[in-house]
Amino acid sequence: MKNEIRTILVSPHSDDIAFSLGGTLLQDFFRGPSLMVTIFTKSNFSPCIKIPGSEKISKIRHLEDVEFADRLEIKFQSFGFSEPPLRGYSRRDIFANNDPASDPIYTKVYHALSKLIKSSECELIVSPMGLGNHIDHIITCNVCCRIARENNIRIVFYEDLHYASQLTFKQIKVRANSISPDLQPWRINITPEFNHKIENIKLYKTQARRIFQTMIKSHALRLGIENKSLRELVVPDNLFKYLLFLFTNKCVQIPLYERIWHTGMEGQDEHSANST
Repeated sequence: MKNEIRTILVSPHSDDIAFSLGGTLLQDFFRGPSLMVTIFTKSNFSPCIKIPGSEKISKIRHLEDVEFADRLEIKFQSFGFSEPPLRGYSRRDIFANNDPASDPIYTKVYHALSKLIKSSECELIVSPMGLGNHIDHIITCNVCCRIARENNIRIVFYEDLHYASQLTFKQIKVRANSISPDLQPWRINITPEFNHKIENIKLYKTQARRIFQTMIKSHALRLGIENKSLRELVVPDNLFKYLLFLFTNKCVQIPLYERIWHTGMEGQDEHSANST
């Protein structure tokens, strides 16, 4: 029997969904029941907490995902695939491989995710765009696209954070066009939920460096002020509010957004439509 999962949220690593879609999920934007799947969960990377050994690091990161999913009342599943350093990648090579299928793990990821999706009533796959060119993000995006196409399932793409904050809007658009020339952006106003999003990000104690939080803030802010004139931006009061927001935990009334890319959002409910 197939399970009743309607939306599958695909995360390359622990924290990617929290970083990139934490505000959108707090609005129940996607039709549930939802399942968050983390693909690459065997890790030796813990920049914020000194933990000895890959096994312990992987276990703690897994528990961070579990707590995040519990807070958002979504289901969670973890795949056991190794992150690039454990597959023999150098730091430079992680961001230099533009051919995801050349990695031997690609086929394994494809079969595992395809089997999971076919076992559900999945109507929507929520995939990373692959911004930043991290090999795991590129593999995940490519696999999600392939599975969506083969099974005639709708797919949308989130902007991978923190990487999105380091790119121009033009660079993000170029990446979107490389996935599909028909992709269009959809902004979700997450202003009321933003502080809650940051608190949930802090669940990822192994990963949640302060600089990452600032980069996530800056992206949400620039999506909110994208269409403002230079005159509006440099008003002293506005500049003060923006800086206060970026470098403190003060709550200020400025518009903040996340963004997904889609080829048509048919089927989204009224609440979702009003989030733009």
